[in-house]
Amino acid sequence: MFSTAIVSAEPLPEAARETDWKFSSSVNYDTGKYGTPDRTNSVYIPFTLKRCYSNADLSVTAPYLRQSSAGQVTWVGGKPVQVGKGKGAASAGTTSESGLGDIMLRGAYTLKRDGPKSFGLGLSGKLKLPTANENKGLGTGEMDEGVGLEFAKEINPDWSLLAAGYFTIIGDPDGVDFNNQVSLDIGFYKTLRSDLGLTVFYQTQSAIVDGNADPRSVSGTLSYSAPDGLQFSGGLTLGLSDGSPDIGLSAGFSRRF
Repeated sequence: MFSTAIVSAEPLPEAARETDWKFSSSVNYDTGKYGTPDRTNSVYIPFTLKRCYSNADLSVTAPYLRQSSAGQVTWVGGKPVQVGKGKGAASAGTTSESGLGDIMLRGAYTLKRDGPKSFGLGLSGKLKLPTANENKGLGTGEMDEGVGLEFAKEINPDWSLLAAGYFTIIGDPDGVDFNNQVSLDIGFYKTLRSDLGLTVFYQTQSAIVDGNADPRSVSGTLSYSAPDGLQFSGGLTLGLSDGSPDIGLSAGFSRRF
């Protein structure tokens, strides 16, 4: 995932069933200083439509983004990143900007999917379209491309190990040289009851700006499966470095049809 608002290690492609489409959305709030003297607050609301096939899936995500900052933080690769003045610089005053974020295209293919107590392995690719307004600090105005591997291992009927690794080429605006990014997510899924589950992840990424702290965080998401293909979720993210938000909250839903 190219966003702190969403758990970046996504499940392997969902096998097509009687329903082959899924729509999902969520409201995500992040707050943090990201190594600057001033606090940045962000609201990220993605709308995702996914088409599921037997061994693959394709999705498109169009997000709404609102950010309050002192102009030192810009959304890069779907995350708030310090690109302006450093820790000792004076604030220029906080402003709020909002609008369409960067549209994301994603595809995933199952390389291996075995039965119980075995494992699944998937290959994923992502393309960020530069639809956000770079003059408002909502994006860079450049395209990003990423590729990754996603792994799932069932330990027993109630526990599954999850892991994912991604490499992302970050587009460079004029006069800026961003580093490409390597990210790693590792965690687990725990079945709490037949309709309720908990997903926990530790996430670490390389900094895309020299001198910035590597983003590191831990997150937990509760998901509830309701009748008629509905699912509801709520999540909490805690930052472990200056490169991540101090805290993030999320609430969302999805529906198959």
